Amino acid sequence: MRFAADEELTLFASSVREVVAGWEPVREPAFGAWWDEHDDGLAARLAAVGWSRLWDDPALRGAVVAGALELGRAVAPISLVDAATLGAPLAVGSRIRHGTGAAVAACVAPGDVLALAPVGDTEREATLDGSGTLRCLSALVPGPAVADGEERLRAWSAAMLGYLAGMAAGALDQAVAYVTAREQFGAPLASLPAVQGRLADAALAAEGIALLAWAAAVSGPEQEAVPRAALLWAGASCREVTGSVLQVHGAVGFALESGLHRAYRRAASLAVWGDAVVRGAEPDAPERHDVA
Repeated sequence: MRFAADEELTLFASSVREVVAGWEPVREPAFGAWWDEHDDGLAARLAAVGWSRLWDDPALRGAVVAGALELGRAVAPISLVDAATLGAPLAVGSRIRHGTGAAVAACVAPGDVLALAPVGDTEREATLDGSGTLRCLSALVPGPAVADGEERLRAWSAAMLGYLAGMAAGALDQAVAYVTAREQFGAPLASLPAVQGRLADAALAAEGIALLAWAAAVSGPEQEAVPRAALLWAGASCREVTGSVLQVHGAVGFALESGLHRAYRRAASLAVWGDAVVRGAEPDAPERHDVA
């Protein structure tokens, strides 16, 4: 299901697009080093266009998806999604997805219950995608359920699916532009059946993730606040899409200058975090996830 592309929705998406267009991602450090790409200035500029005030009104979940699509296309800091919807960095088990300076973390308990847990001493973990993962040295103890937790979780789910959809679509756009312009064997790469088939499958998956995002935006009380099957499929599919995009680019796709590695890294990390949320279990070393 899609929302009608009304003027307000289009204008909001355009505002988010303009904000992230001026954002420069942090240059990656040595592989295996801890780093956090959270940007307070970017967060403030997005707050100025209303990004952080959408979660509590179900009628605005279409704008949540529209904005998240733009964040995903830019592979913007994932902290922007968690902070604007959950109100704190996401935590599963002893790991916090991005917790620098955070006093509390958001935990998703069974039954789609959102609770906040005080953050004690932590240590940094080697990061794959710049999300600034921390490991708690003592167990997180969630407090009482957040009163508006269900609405926050519904907004978070829609935003996460929108982010994955935007990231897949952005990577696919780069691939189409590249194979159209790049010639090999006397013809554009886009003319090769193997390339066409791989990108057709990627386009189908990207569209499927987008449809799940819009469906989450209109979910009601009779549906689960965290669509577990959708999150699992979308995370795995986004990783497949970004992997296919890397393949059709050849060696160029693996160069830091292309920027495609950022989408692939983020997709790999989010797939593991999504699985952890669904299982309610410790993330399986998300920042050390195999990227081969």
